[in-house]
Amino acid sequence: MRNLQQISLACICLWLAGCAATGSHPEPDIYARNVLFTVPAQDSMPPMATSFASDTSINSPAHTIIQAVLKFHGLRKISQFSIHALNVEAVVAEIGAKRKLNEVIQALGADQRVQSVQSVKQYKLMTYNDPYFALQNTINGDRIDRIHEISTGKNVIIGIVDTGVDRQHPELSGSIIYSHNFVAHDLESFDQDEHGTAVAGVIGSAANNQLGIVGVAPDVQLMVFKACHQEVASRRTSCDSVSIIKALIDVLVQKPDIVNLSLSGPRDVIIERLLKSAYQSGMVLVGAVDESRLPGISFPANLDEVIAVGTSINLGSYFGDMVLAPGTDMLTTAPGAAYGFKSGSSMATAYVSGIVALMKERMPSLTSEQIHLFLRESSRNDENQLPVVDMCMAVKYAANTFDHSCDRIPVMVVRADDHTRNSF
Repeated sequence: MRNLQQISLACICLWLAGCAATGSHPEPDIYARNVLFTVPAQDSMPPMATSFASDTSINSPAHTIIQAVLKFHGLRKISQFSIHALNVEAVVAEIGAKRKLNEVIQALGADQRVQSVQSVKQYKLMTYNDPYFALQNTINGDRIDRIHEISTGKNVIIGIVDTGVDRQHPELSGSIIYSHNFVAHDLESFDQDEHGTAVAGVIGSAANNQLGIVGVAPDVQLMVFKACHQEVASRRTSCDSVSIIKALIDVLVQKPDIVNLSLSGPRDVIIERLLKSAYQSGMVLVGAVDESRLPGISFPANLDEVIAVGTSINLGSYFGDMVLAPGTDMLTTAPGAAYGFKSGSSMATAYVSGIVALMKERMPSLTSEQIHLFLRESSRNDENQLPVVDMCMAVKYAANTFDHSCDRIPVMVVRADDHTRNSF
């Protein structure tokens, strides 16, 4: 087991390695010449074993329509998959080097055989963007040991739509009950991905295993839906709308209780429809706010169906009805049975997802609206007079347990000097 000094040294080494990579060229956008369109699925289409089937729907009645559309518009099909929750067939197609993407989208949009058409959008994970973050752990201030006397997240399942996760990490290996990779060009690095491993560690690192940290909900069960990848050269993480759509299709099949969405990007109609379906089925959706943008345009956190989470570092007083949570210098898991410090709204979102699991254990029937209300009403002002979520009070709201006070459990605060940080 590493001590804090060893962890700090390891983090410094990682920081130096990150500095060395800053001059590297970004990896090419493999979807720059691709378009995604959908056609209605036929009612007579035979049922599938799951809601996601890559290229297995080519024998469906909709196949003739798809082939005609591809031929008419001069497109080359890359992949096809079914979205049964929306009753459509989705096709990713290449437009060719000499054609303009907006013209192809306009032509497909005017084709009455096509239900919807869009470019393949890029998303980023809400991770910390400043390599000079301080090596300071803040999670110990919330007295999680006392809160775990009330709830540990037992019998609750959280789905993580993110990069892969180190499934062999001793803090996580006993919690991960399902995993699937939806990034077609990144099939090998699942267990080496940093961002998803960090998110999973904040949520569900094991307790009492004689290892370094404890998650917010140590007895929660985790499902990992890899929709994002880590670039080799820059170590940055990114996603595209195709992989996110495929991951959300599987989310609707697997039905976790909570879905953690530590990512943000442009509005996507299909992603929005899938998230609304997940919400209508009873899942609680928790999404990170891109704090470099106005909160109201941070998708998918700006959807009414999603509990939006920010850190207040860059938001000031413009937080609306979002939940503010600690997300600075969180000690969490890293690939290779390691640990590291991470900051940003991704970590804050994972923190809130863990709290929701604690609340759901105590009262499984809680709706997303009730949970959002409890999180907001139980918040306490930090030293900057911003309402930061109070884990203890939120759990007690859900448990109807006020037999002893939370007053002596300090609220995790955002320091006044943290407004200089650029947190994503």
